[in-house]
Amino acid sequence: METIDLDALAEAASSLDPLPASVIRLAAMVASGDPDLTEIAEIVAYDQALTVGLLRSANSSWSASRTPITTVRDAIVRLGYGTVLSLALGVNVRRRMSRALPAYGLAEGELWRHSVAAALTAENLPRHTKVRLPAEVVTAALLHDVGKLVMTRFLDDEVIAVLSRAESESGMSRRRAETELLGVHHGELGGMIVQAWGLPTSITEGISYHHDPDQHPTSLCYGVHIADVVAKSVGAGVDDNADPEANIRALEALRMTPADLDALRTVVAERFEEVIERY
Repeated sequence: METIDLDALAEAASSLDPLPASVIRLAAMVASGDPDLTEIAEIVAYDQALTVGLLRSANSSWSASRTPITTVRDAIVRLGYGTVLSLALGVNVRRRMSRALPAYGLAEGELWRHSVAAALTAENLPRHTKVRLPAEVVTAALLHDVGKLVMTRFLDDEVIAVLSRAESESGMSRRRAETELLGVHHGELGGMIVQAWGLPTSITEGISYHHDPDQHPTSLCYGVHIADVVAKSVGAGVDDNADPEANIRALEALRMTPADLDALRTVVAERFEEVIERY
């Protein structure tokens, strides 16, 4: 089997359509750790689709307070900066992340559903961990598999067959098979994509290391890993490379018990169908 041209892969990762400047600015503000509510409200107010999604989410049966939310500012306060950023990204990437990816066994819409379930997990994770998580963990979770969009362009039938044999005969995870046979895995490729988009370094790291967070042990990387695991466990996405041992290490790093993880799964399973309508 001929190996993939890594230079061509990197070029493809850098050539995806860019994100709007307003989204890049919003991401930088959220990742700064000290965002300005007024500035964020102004950015959101200029995006009609995002405003509608934000108000709908703030007034959903799960999120709503007794008083209806009618302004962008109140919706941001209600939902939090992380959710606002993930909604902004979702408006811009949903179409491209909804396509079928046969190389990964994903039918049309399945990658998107998995991504939203991961974002929902990250959004609720702070209630189940004693470790502080940065707001941008929700966006990193939403985009954690974006590398598959480019990787799939280079996976012809021969490459897919070799990867499948490595998984079935050698017991490799898909991520490890990609690394050993192709020289790069989809998480690393996803990191290249969001770096080219100009998103903050923390988001790049969360995506790049979501399968092996011990290589970059930050709360964000561990959080994105848990988000991926939970999204798969509730049936949103094909379980192509789960790693129970890494899951245990991530739980320890986030100071979560198995009971905490079960409670998080329950919340995600209950809320998923409602939350996906946000986007």
